[in-house]
Amino acid sequence: FPLDNSLATRLVTPRPSVTAGRDTFTYRGVLTGTPNGDAPNLLNSSYTITAEIEVPEGGGNGILVTHGGRFAGYGFYLLEGKPVFVWNLLDLERPRWEGTEALTPGRHTLEFSFAYDGLGIGTLAFNSLSGIGRGGEGVLKVDGKEVARQSIARSIPLILQWDENFDVGADTLTGVDDRDYRPPFAFDGTIDRLTIKIDRPQLSAADIEKLRAAMPGASNKTSE
Repeated sequence: FPLDNSLATRLVTPRPSVTAGRDTFTYRGVLTGTPNGDAPNLLNSSYTITAEIEVPEGGGNGILVTHGGRFAGYGFYLLEGKPVFVWNLLDLERPRWEGTEALTPGRHTLEFSFAYDGLGIGTLAFNSLSGIGRGGEGVLKVDGKEVARQSIARSIPLILQWDENFDVGADTLTGVDDRDYRPPFAFDGTIDRLTIKIDRPQLSAADIEKLRAAMPGASNKTSE
């Protein structure tokens, strides 16, 4: 006591963790088993994932980075030499970006970028769901050349599976698409560097004014 009914406010309040307040994350080699609370959160944001890798002779398979699993999450991996990025949207649909050609042996830079359409999680502080779960456009590039582009109408709004991990270089629990692979699906090449950059939406003064005006009881308060 007193009872706290500020659910939306508490949802958007940053929690202490190794990722709190950060928007750039860099990984080298293999790192598996990072719990959900310490993983980079891509939801309701624009972001870019860049993987600097080396593909071996006769290779070209395995996880570069994944978060989540069979019922929700994303995976960035090579499948028979071709780069693939998949979003598993709560096991309802799986938007997929895929290269058309297998990578040659040697060094390559793969990039997946996503431009988010919504205002972001900050709208929850105004009891509005309008900023979360929106769609956007994803682009897959190989060595600076665009190989796939697709827009999606919606995305996951709040959280991924709490019982799954964030993994680089292998998948420790379930995969995002059982048709493509079975864990651990360890990458058979070398990950020199994997970088995740997140661009979280910021509410403008105009956005805040509109959200306040749309809150329940806002018109009554204004007339008073």
